[in-house]
Amino acid sequence: RQDRPDAIAWILKHHPELSDATLSKLIGTTKQTIQAVRDKTHWNAGNIKPRNPVTLGICTESDLEKAVALSDRSAPRPPVSYPAEQALGED
Repeated sequence: RQDRPDAIAWILKHHPELSDATLSKLIGTTKQTIQAVRDKTHWNAGNIKPRNPVTLGICTESDLEKAVALSDRSAPRPPVSYPAEQALGED
């Protein structure tokens, strides 16, 4: 339980693309705790050190990789620009 804020800080630093909902499920914490760590308003903010949740035993590496892969797929892509098409029938 005491290691969760450290794990949250690590994920926010290394994988900011993860949503709060995904992070909440992965770490097993509340969105309020995630927001407090992000804003540095957590009651223990001075002692939080970003540490890998896999090495802390909070989640498995495969779960973390799966969450990152899913967030990459759902990330908005920039629009593709195509060259201007020639008007049909005009030569």
